[in-house]
Amino acid sequence: MPLMYVNAPEGTFPDAARDLLAEELTVIALESEKLPLAPFDKSTTWIYFNTFAAGHVYHGGKPGGTRVISIEINAFRGGLDEAAKLSLYKRFTQAIRKHAGIPENALAPVYIVLREVDPPNWGVFGGTTRIEELRRPHPDRPPI
Repeated sequence: MPLMYVNAPEGTFPDAARDLLAEELTVIALESEKLPLAPFDKSTTWIYFNTFAAGHVYHGGKPGGTRVISIEINAFRGGLDEAAKLSLYKRFTQAIRKHAGIPENALAPVYIVLREVDPPNWGVFGGTTRIEELRRPHPDRPPI
């Protein structure tokens, strides 16, 4: 049930590529947390794309330059072990590379910040939940 923010300079992702990327990041995130891929569970993964004018993204104090993409991920503490985190970083970077059109031989300027939130600090549906509860499939629940 991750909540993600993808930040990129405008023009990094055409609309169709952004839509495909959102689907791919959703699947990667759920698989990494060992969560079901049922429609309800997929609907609890939210991604916000934030685009910024090229002149509003700075490198070394100067605007412009490389199209750096940052991803902020909020996930429940304990949902990802170290191996799952490393796999998630690699798979997210590969997905970004593909959908942003970054050549395989080029450095992929993707920065990922993972915030692990203690379940009592994450309000959902008027209460809280735990990763163990989320790992139980909800095949009959309609998407949010």
